[in-house]
Amino acid sequence: MRRFIAIAAAAAFAIAAPAFAQDGETRSMAGVIPGYEPSAFEQGLGDMESRMAVFGAKVEALGEDNSLTEAERETRMAALWADYGPDVVAFTASAAEMGLNTAGTMIQTMNIGAMVEAALSQADVAGAMASVEVQAALAEAFAEIAAAHAEARAAASADTGHDHP
Repeated sequence: MRRFIAIAAAAAFAIAAPAFAQDGETRSMAGVIPGYEPSAFEQGLGDMESRMAVFGAKVEALGEDNSLTEAERETRMAALWADYGPDVVAFTASAAEMGLNTAGTMIQTMNIGAMVEAALSQADVAGAMASVEVQAALAEAFAEIAAAHAEARAAASADTGHDHP
């Protein structure tokens, strides 16, 4: 249980943090793109990173504390989760919202028609058609061989009066 909670919290943070962190320091697009205004998500990322570091240290300390019974450990982990859980949920929701907004913007700016046109222009349609024709010819040849073999077996059976496999 405690590992699940710790993993869930770490995973939620790990999903979005690498996109905004570099060399251990939170960075923003504000310094890269003129006029860029950081989102609330980006603005709170440094605080969340610090808070999750403290959470991780506490989880680790609980895991290493051999003086605790499993029940005590579970109780303390539940208390930690009660304290940090709402922040993790809010962070995850913000990360999801930012991801959806980013994806929506990208989809709106993509020229799907141009992408399809480029893909079709690079496709080897003649080669694909030749492949289909070769497969059809092979299937026909194998069918003719099977039919000839069946006729030969039938003729051999009729000549000898025995069934031939």
